[in-house]
Amino acid sequence: MASRITYNCCLLLLFSLLIIFTVSEGFCKDDLKITKDKDGTTYTVGSDESREKAVEEEERDKQRAWDMLKNSNIIIDKRK
Repeated sequence: MASRITYNCCLLLLFSLLIIFTVSEGFCKDDLKITKDKDGTTYTVGSDESREKAVEEEERDKQRAWDMLKNSNIIIDKRK
């Protein structure tokens, strides 16, 4: 009886690991881009599409921050 419980637990563990690795594979599909130049080798993780998206998001964040500063009422008190 104890060996049957151990066997079932092992099967459950194996199936759980199989499901976890199968699901996580979809989240880890970043490409590895290797660029060699005279200075050395550069390894870049992620696709060009994801890098372009990150740059666009950074530019949009900068624009929003600048708009927030332009539209805020900042009062500088020069009294001493």
